[in-house]
This record gives sequence, structure tokens and C-alpha cells, in this order.
Amino acid sequence: MRFRAESTNPASVHADVLAVPIYKEDAELTGDLAELNAAAGGVISQAIEWGEFNILEHYSALIDAGTIAADRILLVNAVRRGRGPWRARRLASTATRRLQGKGVERLALWLRDGEDEDGYTAAIVGALQGAYRPYAHYGRVRDTEAMLRSVPEVVLVGEHAPSQDVVDRAAHMAEGVEFGRGLANRATNDLYPEKMAEVARELEADGCTVEVLDVDQMRALGMEALLGVGQGAAHPPVLIGIRLPGWEKASPERRLAIVGKGVCFDSGGISIKPSERMEEMKHDKSGAAAVIAAARTLARIAPDAPVMAVAPMVENMPGGNAQRPGDVVKAMNGKTIEVTNTDAEGRLILADALHWAEQQGATHLVDVATLTGAASVAFGDLISCYFAKPREWGLEVQRAADATGEWFWEMPLATEYRPAYDSAHADMVNSATRDGSLIKSAVFLSEFATVPWVHVDIGGSAYLTADRAANPKGALGTTVSTLVRLALDYSAAL
Repeated sequence: MRFRAESTNPASVHADVLAVPIYKEDAELTGDLAELNAAAGGVISQAIEWGEFNILEHYSALIDAGTIAADRILLVNAVRRGRGPWRARRLASTATRRLQGKGVERLALWLRDGEDEDGYTAAIVGALQGAYRPYAHYGRVRDTEAMLRSVPEVVLVGEHAPSQDVVDRAAHMAEGVEFGRGLANRATNDLYPEKMAEVARELEADGCTVEVLDVDQMRALGMEALLGVGQGAAHPPVLIGIRLPGWEKASPERRLAIVGKGVCFDSGGISIKPSERMEEMKHDKSGAAAVIAAARTLARIAPDAPVMAVAPMVENMPGGNAQRPGDVVKAMNGKTIEVTNTDAEGRLILADALHWAEQQGATHLVDVATLTGAASVAFGDLISCYFAKPREWGLEVQRAADATGEWFWEMPLATEYRPAYDSAHADMVNSATRDGSLIKSAVFLSEFATVPWVHVDIGGSAYLTADRAANPKGALGTTVSTLVRLALDYSAAL
């Protein structure tokens, strides 16, 4: 998909389709929308009057463009004004998804709110997201050539069009989101720990240094928490470390490690999950997919960023040698953990990965994980929650999310809940009581980070369980754009 931006009147743009955002506030056509409607000969107001588009009922409507330069107008339900990049991202993804298979060669996307560079960037990420097909990796024999058509060119129209350099960088970010999305969607028989290591090694071609620790190396380092999770699987665990060229050049006082939970399949282990929807557990590697995709993107647009991606990769399976409830393991930092629930495995692999990242020189940490079902219950699939220590570091992550159109929400790191993890046999158990479990999961992880750290729980936001107007069912590439933007801002502050 090609992108460019123009500061021009939307009525004068030559395109197959002009996408026009409609807000609830547009019940009476006024201002810029009234001007476009008049230029088009009243086709927008006619479509609304005839019921072809109703903001309470329809996500979009494709209508004739009347007398403007475009051939057709796509009215897109943008709900309410505000939320800047978040709204621009969803508007763009809804538009390109609606036009899949239509043979549209050029889509003009009108950004009505006078978006800044962040808004344009978010719209570019969204446009590519809307064109994503989750079955593309494996293919489907029933797909015709016409069904596979996507919009090849998107023109972003608004008052403050950025330079082509900004557009090109945003396109790289968008491609990175889709790369991470593809990794998260891949089936476990196709992408198990060793295979993910092969994907990571491909980043050496982008100038990265890739290190892959095997079982013996992790055992020598004392990573019993990570190794215990994977000991029942046929595919052995690995720990992936990806250093950008800027990592070694950076000051020892300022290095960022992004850490992603990489459970290629989570059966729950001996504490096995219900069979219903267990196939979704291939998405439990979404955090690892995100940090690898972010590292790949940064290597191409900001190789001097002082960033390292860490991905602990396991399968959590109930094999004959599987970890048992009641087992006690020692984490790399020396703390002993009684495993009371083998389905609380993500925090165990992250415990060792976070400590290892610090040992490698990280001065700031962000981990991304499909850690809890409680995150989905509390926040659904639109919002990712995060916990920070200290809060100031969390606000930097929040600003990066806001800038790229991802919706993050801060949660309290209530360390007063730490006694819930007390164990009679070890320093702590790995699973506390269910009340406040979302917060308590972050409290557990906080025991393994001694530098500024943020934990992002994408248990609900990593993937969709059904098709939506803006995105198809499956992984979303959640947090990739945030991690890239965070690293860019982090580098700029050096």
C-alpha cells in the first residue's frame, strides 16, 4: 500500500473513493461537511435523509459522489469527535476494510479534525490494518482474484499534511504492526519456540545482534521459573534477545528493554483450561510478537535507538514431565516460587526475562503480555491497561500510546496486595486469590524489576474473537506502534 498526504480541499481530490468521517455532532450538516455536501450537489444529505446512512445503525455507506472530483463517497461512522489519533486510526481501518475486494485503485481519506503528524501517522497505521487478511499466510483455495483485491494507494487529505518523510516513517510503523500481527496469528504447529528464534535471527540482516539461549544456557543462569513452564512440552523453551545497533553505543545510564510474553500455546498445563475457545491460546505469544516486530521496525527507521527486545518463548503443555501444582522453583534473581497454578505461567517466564534484561544493562523496562483474563473482563478488546513503577515512566508510555492511536489506561500498582502471594514453602506463590487479580498479577511482576518498569496487560486487546468493522477476527498487533514511538521518543531525549 502506497501513502501520500495533501493539504487540499477534499472536493478537489481525484480518487475512486473519498472517505468522509461522520460524527454524531453532524445531525445537522454544518461547517466543512456542509461545504462538501454543497460541492457534491447534496448527495450526503440525501443519503442521510433516505436512510442509506444512519450513525446509529451503519458503520459505513458507499454512495455516488455527485459533482466533486472523486467517483464515490464512503461515509464512515466516526462516532464522536475527539481522541485524535485513536479516532483517525479507526476511521482509516474501517474505510480500507469496507473497500476490500471492490477494485478501488485510489482512496482519499479526509481527516476533518485538522490532525497533526500523530493523526496522520495513526491513520496510515489504521489504513494498512483495515486491509489485513488473517488467512493470507496460509491461503484459502476458495478466494478469487477479485476477493483478494485491496486498495493500493491512500491519499490523506487535511489542513496540515506532513512531509513525505513523515509519511514514509509512518508506513514503516504500519508494516511493523502487520508483521507482529502475522506472527501472533500463526498456528502453534507452524510457530513454536525454535521457529520464533529463526524469525528473530532474520533481524541480523537489519543490523541487529540476536542471541538465543537454549535450555542448558538458561539452566546455567538459574532461570528455573522460565524453564519450569516449558518442561512438559515437546518443543524446548528458548530466550531471545535482540539488540539494535544503538544498544552497544548507548550510555550505560539509558537503555530500554522491551520484553514480551511468548507462550506459543497455553493449554494451562496440569491446571488445564476448558476446551472451549482453547484454540485462541496460540495468541498467547502476542507480547513476544509485538516486541520482535517493534525491534524489526526500529532497526529500519532508527537503528541507533538504545533498545533491546527480549522474548521468552515456551509452550505450556501437560506432558509427562510437566510442572505440577506444588512444585517450587527458584527464579534467576534468587526468589523461590511455589507454583500453585500452572496456568499462571506468563508471570513466571517474565520474571526471569525481566531480570535477565536488567543483567544485560537495561535501565528502563516495558513488558507486554496477554497475562490475565481479568484484563479482558475489565477493559474488553479496545483498551490495554498498564501498571508503572514509577508513575512518571508510565506516563511516557501512555504518551507514546496516545500518539499512535492506541488506547491505554493506567491502573494502580497496589503493592499492599503483596501478602496475598505469601507461601509456607517459598518466598511466594505464583497465583493469588481472584479478588483484585488484575492488580495482583502486576504486583507479582514488580518483584522482579528494580529499574523503572511498566507492565502492559493486553489480555483483552491483543486479538478479536469476532469480526469488527475496523478489523477482522484474530490478532491486532497491539502495542507495536506504541513501543516504536516510545523508543523514538526515548532516543530523542538522549
